[in-house]
Amino acid sequence: MKAIISTVLICLIGVLSFLLWSSAADPVKIIPLSKAALEEIEARKILYKKRKIDECRSIALDRAAAMVDSALLEQALFIGADTLTRPERPDRPFAESFSSNIENIPIKPFLKRRDFVSPFQKKDTFALDSLKLRDSIKIK
Repeated sequence: MKAIISTVLICLIGVLSFLLWSSAADPVKIIPLSKAALEEIEARKILYKKRKIDECRSIALDRAAAMVDSALLEQALFIGADTLTRPERPDRPFAESFSSNIENIPIKPFLKRRDFVSPFQKKDTFALDSLKLRDSIKIK
């Protein structure tokens, strides 16, 4: 039984070495690419690199934001209360000093004499039309 296993193993090693030798014997065929294809490959490489950098930056910013948030929460729990106290009351501003000329201003009456005329002393405006100097009630 040992002889059969060793024979199968030797045959298997021989087949694998033949396959390896045959694949290594073939030269690698390099197909030359056109200038446009090379430019397209370079453009795609640049685009891929930019996407990866943006992706890494967004992941880094998310992780940093999570760290800062957790640090702020931990600090708030550690302190226990808000660190800001009530602000101090501001000082009262100084009173402005100005000189008034109120003593030099003459006093004038707010209401005029015609404001105190009795309604019975006013003339009847319906009796004479002020524009035509005729009786406005009469119809021609």
